[in-house]
Amino acid sequence: MDFDETVLFLQDYSWIFNFKVTEILSKTTLQNIPYQWFQYLKDTNIDEFNKTFVYTTEGKFADEYKKSIAIVEQNFIQQFKFRLNKIKMKNKEFKFDSSNDKENPSLWKGHSEKKIHEVRRFTQFIDNKLLKTEDLCIVDIGSGLGYLDEKLLSYGFDVIGIECNEAFHKSAIQRHKKESEGMNNSVTMKHLHMNFSFQPDCVKAVEKSISDEKDGCLVALHACGDLTNQIIKTFIHSEKIRSLAVVSCCYHKMNSNDFPISQKLKEASVELNVNYFNHFFLRLGANEPLSRWMKMSDIEHIEHSNNVLFRSVLEMYSKQVGLELKKKRRKATKKSEIKDFVGYVDNLENIYDLSFTEQEKMHLQSIYETKRYLHKFVENLTGLQFLVQQVIEQLILADRKAYIEEQMNQIYCDSEHECDIELVYIFDDVISPRNTVIYASKNSKR
Repeated sequence: MDFDETVLFLQDYSWIFNFKVTEILSKTTLQNIPYQWFQYLKDTNIDEFNKTFVYTTEGKFADEYKKSIAIVEQNFIQQFKFRLNKIKMKNKEFKFDSSNDKENPSLWKGHSEKKIHEVRRFTQFIDNKLLKTEDLCIVDIGSGLGYLDEKLLSYGFDVIGIECNEAFHKSAIQRHKKESEGMNNSVTMKHLHMNFSFQPDCVKAVEKSISDEKDGCLVALHACGDLTNQIIKTFIHSEKIRSLAVVSCCYHKMNSNDFPISQKLKEASVELNVNYFNHFFLRLGANEPLSRWMKMSDIEHIEHSNNVLFRSVLEMYSKQVGLELKKKRRKATKKSEIKDFVGYVDNLENIYDLSFTEQEKMHLQSIYETKRYLHKFVENLTGLQFLVQQVIEQLILADRKAYIEEQMNQIYCDSEHECDIELVYIFDDVISPRNTVIYASKNSKR
């Protein structure tokens, strides 16, 4: 990924995401949107938007851009599409072989399609990469109830499950005892109750748990927030750890010091005076991918635009009158059951700890009437966010990949090929939105 081009693209189009969603109708948010874009977004129906941005063949972007130079009013659209296509990464894809999957039917009882999909594919990816290395022990960070661990054991790996939640930790131990009865005990399973981090005591505890004759491979399925960076640092600096395979999630929960992490992206952001590496940026990176948008029905688009617009009107009203919005604990009416703004207002007292007079309801309605023409705008801007989401997530992952490369080069000094690093698509993002694994392996002993 070209960091300079990507950072500049996101800088030029930061108006798409650099705001709180409930403030989408605020004066500041609207003023930051270029006039041509605002007019286009508020006047275009969703079908036309999708034909223009979502279903256009990628290979045509460059040709369309060249042909559109003379069409001034459309040039801004073609430029966006051309630049977007130019910076998008095309990672490797892991080909899952269902015929080689070793099933234990009891393992999947009561589990979601997403859980089954992820555990089966991630296990096979690990097995494919490690090629049944006999002197390797897998350390599963955030092992939860141990479903991934049981699957890895069935592939012949020794496994150590690390879990910070005591209830999950105890349940995983009980599950393993039950699952391992009468099975081949040639492989070992250990459970550690600890909060994993790149701290000396923690790293030493992990290293000590791995037998002397084996090396470790750190794996994590959905490493939340800055946990991925903690795992990466452990991999880099521990002689006992030879490889890692991590699927990240919840980027918005990262510490502000954990992005960017690579020197390369830090320098690019300083040089280009980046001002959008914030919670809104990371929040969008953690949102659902474009495939989710592509599967939305017309009714779902209407429900979504209603929800965003209605909530934004409430935000405007609360700021005008100095009202603090406190949600109640009990469940309110489902969003899909609210058909219009009057119904939304009537349901507010079920959601928030407040009570409206008829005059206050009329005030809310009057604000809505001045903004109701923005329904298309709200939904089309959301569509642009879906398009930009993939770029933000790729930048976050590429930053981590670059950090590993930088750190390993500093350690080995002589060659950048002492460590193999790659980003690989391993899940169907329709089923599992966070579908990319960071894989790294040290090729030789220090």
